[in-house]
Amino acid sequence: MAKMNEPRVYGLRLMAYGMAAVLWLPMTASATKLDLSSNVDIKAANYTNLITGGERHGQAVYSENASLGFIIKNIKLEKTENSSMDVGIVLNSVGTGASTNTITAPQFSEAVSRYPNVDGTPFVKEAYIRVYNFLNPRTTVTLGRQAFTLGQGITLADDGLGLPGARIETEKLFRNMKGEFFFFRPFKDTDYVKIMGAGIYYPSNEGLWHFYHFWEQGAQPMTELGHTSLSRTKKFTGVRYFINHSQLNFDGEFILQRGSAKETGGQTVDYTGYAFLIKGLWNQDIAFFGPSKMRLAYGKSSGNSGDVSDKDKAFLPTFGHRFKGVEREGFGEIAGASLYDIIQTSATPNGLPNGVSGLNIINLGVDMPYKKLALSVDFYKFRASQNISKESIQIGSEWDLKATYPMGEGLRLKAVYAVFKPMSLYPQTTPIKLVSMSLTAKF
Repeated sequence: MAKMNEPRVYGLRLMAYGMAAVLWLPMTASATKLDLSSNVDIKAANYTNLITGGERHGQAVYSENASLGFIIKNIKLEKTENSSMDVGIVLNSVGTGASTNTITAPQFSEAVSRYPNVDGTPFVKEAYIRVYNFLNPRTTVTLGRQAFTLGQGITLADDGLGLPGARIETEKLFRNMKGEFFFFRPFKDTDYVKIMGAGIYYPSNEGLWHFYHFWEQGAQPMTELGHTSLSRTKKFTGVRYFINHSQLNFDGEFILQRGSAKETGGQTVDYTGYAFLIKGLWNQDIAFFGPSKMRLAYGKSSGNSGDVSDKDKAFLPTFGHRFKGVEREGFGEIAGASLYDIIQTSATPNGLPNGVSGLNIINLGVDMPYKKLALSVDFYKFRASQNISKESIQIGSEWDLKATYPMGEGLRLKAVYAVFKPMSLYPQTTPIKLVSMSLTAKF
């Protein structure tokens, strides 16, 4: 890895690539509107007693994640009546400093391996063309590598890398319903995965309903929970309901996983998993602190109790939201749990010991203002729904304390102290601790 001595080198290099990208655009775009956006996230963290099989060790993490976006808007298409397009290019650079320990540590290697490089060299995060009034006034088409999150991101999200493909959005598909169709071909391990699906948004009198269905097809061998598949077709059908009032927000999503996989011996395994996530947030005044927000979340996914013969009950999407930069992002600053996996403690697809799958997650939290600070306290409880004894087992619990200081509209300083206590799933119950400081600037 190339050694970067100064953080500003990342920004200068990213700016140079960005200006070259803009100059490459056709001169006809020069009279249109140009939107610039940038985001720089610098973070230093220290983990102690991370679990790797039967070992415990610490890990210091330093990362820089910078993006620079150029969107040229309202480019008129002269030969198409009332139609226009946007051209967007977003560059990204990720750096982990001079140390290579972060790159090779099992808890972070999967996140790191998603990037073309982590030495600060910019790469294309998004590159797309968006055409408005495509064929009819109600249709918008986006072609190219683009940001995309389906629902709450449980089953499908670009995770900050963009998804290459196409998306078609149609307003008033039927009355006030909005429809979308998408096709992506993201890269996974040694081959591309085909993703195709559609969704409908239906705004009711009080909330928004979202119905979707998509399938992902992969042809490369893959180790899954309880079996190894040569090829697979996973189908996901989901429904989400979201309501937003002045004092109460509710967000609920339920997903069925179906489809089948071909095994090394020629047999077929059917997918029969499911997952759901319910989140609530309400505003209330708390004595001494003032207007505060309280949060509650409960999620669950199905799992297997051992090796799979003909049915795979473990809910395991390939491209659900799990990462931010070189670390996990999810339930818990340390655990970074999704509904189906957690920070790696064993070399398995879900990070849990062999034969353990399916997660039950509970989250209680509160956000409180104190002078110029925003304070947050979160409690998480994790339990596996299946293990080799065909019963649930406690994974652990976590406390997160966060303090955020907004130094301006575009600059924010954040401090985190978190403690994860392993429970009966692990032979050692020494707590894992995390202390981190991050600085985020954007405009």
